[in-house]
Amino acid sequence: MFEFEKGSIKFIRGGKYPHCHTVFVDDERRAFIDASSHKDVLTAIDSERQVDILIASHGHEDHTMYNALFPRAQFWVHEQDAPVFLDVENLVDCYAPETEAQRAQWKELIEKVSLYEPRKPDRLLRDGEVLDFGNTHCRVIHTPGHTPGHCAFHFLEDKVLYLGDLDLTQAGPYYGDVNGSLNDIIESLNRIATIEVETYLTAHGEGIFDGDPSYVTRYLGIIEEREERLIDFLSGGAKSLEEITEQGIIYGPPRVVAGFWDLSLSEKAMMKKHLERLKEQGRVVVDNGFFLLAG
Repeated sequence: MFEFEKGSIKFIRGGKYPHCHTVFVDDERRAFIDASSHKDVLTAIDSERQVDILIASHGHEDHTMYNALFPRAQFWVHEQDAPVFLDVENLVDCYAPETEAQRAQWKELIEKVSLYEPRKPDRLLRDGEVLDFGNTHCRVIHTPGHTPGHCAFHFLEDKVLYLGDLDLTQAGPYYGDVNGSLNDIIESLNRIATIEVETYLTAHGEGIFDGDPSYVTRYLGIIEEREERLIDFLSGGAKSLEEITEQGIIYGPPRVVAGFWDLSLSEKAMMKKHLERLKEQGRVVVDNGFFLLAG
């Protein structure tokens, strides 16, 4: 049932989108962080003894799939992501659909596949506060960038750090959310690399890692590699955003996942953030809608 156990911390794999892995805190107060792994496992745990708290690491649909199965549990989320749980339209907005058809497709995925139901948070989490589950204590680490309210969770006694969607995968960090931030995700990754733990847990991919900060620095380095490839592409002359997107620096040739998710839209959103950062640094300028290297 559990792929990792340490103290009261138990880990349930199920991390392929539209699911994610789940952290189960089995203490005096029982909690699921990201209740979106395996329905039967989660409901069996609750049947044995009620789960008291649901925590979402952030406001994306693949982290709350089974929340509605636990109406008696309190729902906790960081204050900056709270609006996406109140109305599905707020969540759809995060993905910046460019047409009404895309908006309808996103809404269908979120509601029918990811089983979204509006839910008002019972508690708004803040950076640095310590959550008390009984014998287990967890510090909230606000790690914005993937979303504004993305959080990691540091289990102090067990020296475990759950990173949510800072997932250490070879695909690299995702900051294509409308409210995502490239600068913030870099700062967040640098921050978590300084936290000494024995184990990293993540919401997707392999899910279980030794607490070696080199995993974080490698993951962070993927952002730099993307930027270097972008600069190399611009060295050949001025390019439009469409040309940069078609280059596929992050995801390769355009393709569709999850039935309809056009990765070129994510590519465009993330490349825009790189271009904005390079403009702020004075390394890129814009001329009549085309991007070129400064100087």
